[in-house]
Amino acid sequence: MLRAIVRKEFQYHLSNPLLRVGMLLTLVLAAASTLIAVQDYNLRLHAYQDGVATHARVLREQTVYSFLHPVVVRRPEPLSVLNQGSDARLGSDVAIHLFAIPAEATGGYRGNEFLITPPAADLTAIVAVILGLLALLVAHDAIQSERKGGSFPAMLAHGVPRGVLLAGKILGGLLTLALPLAGALLVSLAIFVLQLEVTFSSSQWLRTAGLAASYLVYLSFMLLLGLFISLSLHRRSQALAVAVVAWLTAILVLPRAVQTLAADLSGARETRRTSERSAAALLAERDRRLGEELRRDPLRTEFSGDYALSFGSGENRAVRYRFGSAAYYDALSAYYRTEVAVGRRYAEAVFAEQQRSAARLRAAEHLARALAMASPASLLDEASEELAGTSTADYDRFLAACRSYRLDMIRYLEGKNAFASWRWFTDDSPGRLQPWTRFLGLAPEEVKPGEVRRIFERFGDPETGSRLRREQDLAERDPARRLHIDDMPRFTNPDASPLDHLRRAAPDALGLLFLNGLACTAVVTRFRRWSSR
Repeated sequence: MLRAIVRKEFQYHLSNPLLRVGMLLTLVLAAASTLIAVQDYNLRLHAYQDGVATHARVLREQTVYSFLHPVVVRRPEPLSVLNQGSDARLGSDVAIHLFAIPAEATGGYRGNEFLITPPAADLTAIVAVILGLLALLVAHDAIQSERKGGSFPAMLAHGVPRGVLLAGKILGGLLTLALPLAGALLVSLAIFVLQLEVTFSSSQWLRTAGLAASYLVYLSFMLLLGLFISLSLHRRSQALAVAVVAWLTAILVLPRAVQTLAADLSGARETRRTSERSAAALLAERDRRLGEELRRDPLRTEFSGDYALSFGSGENRAVRYRFGSAAYYDALSAYYRTEVAVGRRYAEAVFAEQQRSAARLRAAEHLARALAMASPASLLDEASEELAGTSTADYDRFLAACRSYRLDMIRYLEGKNAFASWRWFTDDSPGRLQPWTRFLGLAPEEVKPGEVRRIFERFGDPETGSRLRREQDLAERDPARRLHIDDMPRFTNPDASPLDHLRRAAPDALGLLFLNGLACTAVVTRFRRWSSR
C-alpha cells in the first residue's frame, strides 16, 4: 500500500510541467556553476603551484639569514567547487618570520570573516535556492489537490490509514526531489572527473557523500514546510503565495538578518579598529626601543671608515650589508641580537592582542550560529562548508600550522647560530673582509670622521666606481655566499580526517534535523486533525 502511494505521488509530480522545468533548470545551473567553479579552482591551483615554485626559488637565492622568510601558500580545496565558503575569500599566503606571529593570510578581510555570508553561485546555493523552492512547490498543493480531486476521501474510505497516506506523500515528494538532486550531483561529479586537475581522495569522496546527505535533509525540511502550508490553507493560490514568502524568508531574509544582527551586537568593526590601533601602538613602541638601541653605539650610526654599504633591505626588517669592517660588523651583531629578542617579544604581544580581538569576533560567530537555527539555508551552508573543507575552521587550522612552522624555523635558525652571527645581516666572510675604504687604497682607521663624505665622493670616479660594481657583481654570482638550506624545515598542513569534518558539521546538521523534527511533528499533528471536507 505504501509503495503504491509513493509511486502515485512520484508519477503525479513528474507530470507537473512546472516541476520538469525546475528539474531542467537545476541541471543547467549545476553544470554552468560547476564549470565556472572548476575553472576558478584550476586557476587558483596554478597560482598556488606557481607561488610555491617562486617562493622556493627566492629562498635558494638568499645569502643572509635575515632574508630567510619562507612564504607558505594555502592549497585550494577541491570541494570548494561544491561550496566555495571561505576558501578563496580569506587569502592564501603567509610570510614566516620573527617579527609577526601568523594571524591572517594575505588578502585581508571582507567584514567579519567568522560570520555567514550570502551564498555564492555553487552547487550548495543551487540546492538551497532552486531545489528549496522546488520542494515547496512540490508540497504546497499536495493536500489541496487530493481534496479537490476527491481521491483523499476515497482512500480513507477504502481503509488506507492516515499515517500511511502521509508517509507516502512525504516519501514520494522526497523521491521526486532526489531525482534532480542526484542529476545535479552526477553532472557536477562528471565535470570534476573531466576537467578538475586533481584527483579526489577517499576522504573527499566520503565528504561528498556527507554533502549529498545534508542537501537531502535540507530538502526534506522544505518539503515538510510545504506540506504544513498545504494543510493550513484551503485555497491553492493562498498556499502558493505563502510558499513563495516562506522561500524568500528562508533563503534571503533570515540569513541576512542573522548576519546583520550578529555583527551589530558584537561590534565587529569597532573591535577590529581597536585591535589595529593597539597593535600599531605596540609596534611603534618596539621601533622606538630598537631605535634607541641602535643609537647606543656611535659606530652603528656615524658614517665612518668602518661603515658597511647596504645592498638590500626588505620586508620584516631584512637587511644585507657588504664592504664593512670587523669592528662594524661586531657592533651590528650586538644590535641584531637585541632586535631579534625584542622583535619576538613584541610579536607575541601583538598576537595576544589579535587573539583577544578574534575571541570577540568569535563571540559574534557563536551568536550567528545560534540565530541561524531559525534559518535552514544558513544551517545548510554552514554544514556544507565544514564538510567541503572551506570553512573558517579550515582557515584557522592552516594558520595554526603556520604558527607551528614558525617555531620550527626559529629552532632551525637557533641551531645554525643565525641570530648571533654576522651571517644574519652580511655575506662577507670573516676571512676575506674588504672594507669600502680598500677600494680607495685606505684602511678604515685612516679615514677621519670629518673626511668620510669627501673621501666617499671619490666613488664617483669611473674607474673606482666600476671596480666597486665588479666586486658587487662577483659577490652576487658567487655560489659560496648563498645559504645552504637543504636541511631547512618543510611546511606541512595535514588534511583533517573525515571524522573531524563531520564533528564540525554536526551542530549545523543536528540543527537541520531538529527543524525537520519540528516540521514533521507539526505536519503529523495538523494532518490528524485535518478534514477532507
